[in-house]
Amino acid sequence: MECTHEPSTELCMASIGILVVEDEQIVAEDLRQLLTGMGYHVVGTAPTADDAIRLARETAPDLIMMDISLDGTMDGTEAAGKIAEFHDAPVIYLTAFADSAIIEKAKVTRPYGYILKPYQEREIRTAIEIAIYTNDLNRKIAESEERYRGFVQNFLGIAYRRRHDFSYEFFQGAVEPISGYTAEELLMGNPSWEELIHPDDANRVKDHNREIAKMVSGQVTRDYRIMRKDGAVTWVHELIRVVPGLSGKPCSVQGAIYDITGRKAAEDALQIMNRELEERVKERTISLNQQVEFLQQLIDTIPSPVYYKDPLCIYVGCNTAFESYLGIPRSVIIGRTDADLLPPEIAVLNQEKDRFLLTHRGIQSYQAKFPHADHTTRDVLVKKATYHDTDGKIAGFIGVLVDITDRIRAEEQVRESERRFRAVVQDQTDMIFRYLPNKNVLFANDAFLAYFRKRAEDITGYIFRLPIHPDDQARVDAHFASLTPNNPVGTTELRCLLEGNQVRWQQWINRAFFDQRGNVTEYLSVGKDITEQKENERREREAYQQIERNMQQLSSLNDQIRNPLSVIVMLAGFEEGEYAQKILAQAREINDILDRLNTSWQGSEKVRVFLKKHYGIGGKE
Repeated sequence: MECTHEPSTELCMASIGILVVEDEQIVAEDLRQLLTGMGYHVVGTAPTADDAIRLARETAPDLIMMDISLDGTMDGTEAAGKIAEFHDAPVIYLTAFADSAIIEKAKVTRPYGYILKPYQEREIRTAIEIAIYTNDLNRKIAESEERYRGFVQNFLGIAYRRRHDFSYEFFQGAVEPISGYTAEELLMGNPSWEELIHPDDANRVKDHNREIAKMVSGQVTRDYRIMRKDGAVTWVHELIRVVPGLSGKPCSVQGAIYDITGRKAAEDALQIMNRELEERVKERTISLNQQVEFLQQLIDTIPSPVYYKDPLCIYVGCNTAFESYLGIPRSVIIGRTDADLLPPEIAVLNQEKDRFLLTHRGIQSYQAKFPHADHTTRDVLVKKATYHDTDGKIAGFIGVLVDITDRIRAEEQVRESERRFRAVVQDQTDMIFRYLPNKNVLFANDAFLAYFRKRAEDITGYIFRLPIHPDDQARVDAHFASLTPNNPVGTTELRCLLEGNQVRWQQWINRAFFDQRGNVTEYLSVGKDITEQKENERREREAYQQIERNMQQLSSLNDQIRNPLSVIVMLAGFEEGEYAQKILAQAREINDILDRLNTSWQGSEKVRVFLKKHYGIGGKE
């Protein structure tokens, strides 16, 4: 895209298409957003050299931001060379290291900028503006040189001839456009060409003319400045050819003069840019050294022992914790191998693990023995990871030691405690099992397994749910939901459906274990079968209910007899005679019997209260 405005304008930025070539997706996206935010148009992003070449053909970008280290068979410098074969676009390189070999390789492709990661927005903006400006100047220079070649062919430059006494014979071509004077004025010496030469260059040109006068034949070139008629300073490039005469003396001098002001301006701009680049590289090198020192200080603050080795498994650095752990100073550790520092059996294992990591790259973790400064051998967890250079090759690896000696001892104590717990639990006749909130079983004793006809391997480590009767499920769920850190234990009774839909009553004492945040981490349940107990309770309840019914009937019978008896006594009182007296005597005997029955009924109230309190049998008191 050709920009017709100044590079700093928003319209010009929007018309500049930039291709981003970066194999790290995060960096590529960051560059894309950064460039878009500056007002540039990102024509595409390419993670590999092949993608970059393809997108360059398709989009013809105005500028390419190229990461030197790319995934694949070609790096960024090679990709830039391939693109240059069919498309002329300035290239700004991105790299994470200021390695001199990389810079020399990049110079071959004539880049327009060189930015070290991590970059700053100001650096990106400056590099792009300089590259666009310089490329525009180079393009103009190329166009100018093309025109100059045409000038030579068509006398569009200044073509001249001098006699053997160095006086000018003629000027032709673009005399006035270059000098501001006509050819006639120069031939008449008003002014002479030598008078146009800039004072700072005049002596050098005169000395050069004396050398040319001594030449019999040959060609020379020179650059110098002239003062135009309008006072402007113009750089010219002069091609001089000494034409030999028949006598062996110079016959004439022919030459051509070209205006190279544009090219000189571009060269000056390039020199300024190169000085800026060199200064930035110097500043970046100082910054990298400071970062290395900072990283060492940062690593020294890590409490775990940390070390790093090169691809030959030689120690190249470590932190203070590693020195203290080994009891060996860093100056002795660096430059040595495990064979120099560790017991043979430990060194051999470390070397095997190191070689495996270097051939497979990535991350490695394993448990091993390691000597300690207190002359004991500790159990450690070793974690290693490879790191790479800008070409993607393994540059070494870093290792971290985590001392797990105390943890292993604690785990052994826990396992021993677990063994004792299991031995005690296995001797219990009650059903005991432990499980997670998701019903994943951690342990079940023999009584539990026998009751549900399961094997330990069938349920341990698997989800097992008690076959609770559907009518009891909601009540059981509510029971578990009621367990809290302040009330972690509860008892519930439930029915289970065993094989053949056999209903069995069970009583469970459940304990919930909570973490510090109040979340359940585990349950422990102890249960027993209470089916026979429930059956006995049912029978007792039915018996007591029958007693209650009998007593109610007895109370009713008392009322049913006493009421008619009262009527009989009343009627017998109206009569006199022996027969009436006999009726009254019999009535009194019946009444005595009813009184005794009533006394028995009142005595039965204690039974009725007991039945109501403990079995819920009977009406209101």
